[in-house]
Amino acid sequence: MALKQKVKAKMDDQKRVEFAKQLEYFYEASHADLKKVVTFSFLKGIATGLGVFLGGTIVVALLLWILSQLSWLPFVNDISRAAEHSIHENRQ
Repeated sequence: MALKQKVKAKMDDQKRVEFAKQLEYFYEASHADLKKVVTFSFLKGIATGLGVFLGGTIVVALLLWILSQLSWLPFVNDISRAAEHSIHENRQ
């Protein structure tokens, strides 16, 4: 009972109304519809996976293109030849 009196002494009516509204909003936000939450999470997972896949593909393609333009460098040329040799061996 002492806590209730302390809160009442420190908060005027307007502050209590605002606090009650915030509590109500918090309660409603924490009790969302399960179907909506699952659907949102599923779609978010699909979008994230697709973004990672496409982004990774683009980054790897750009990296390979840049390395192909730098084939005149000795260490890049050696790596390029080794990769090309490995690819041709696996085809046969």
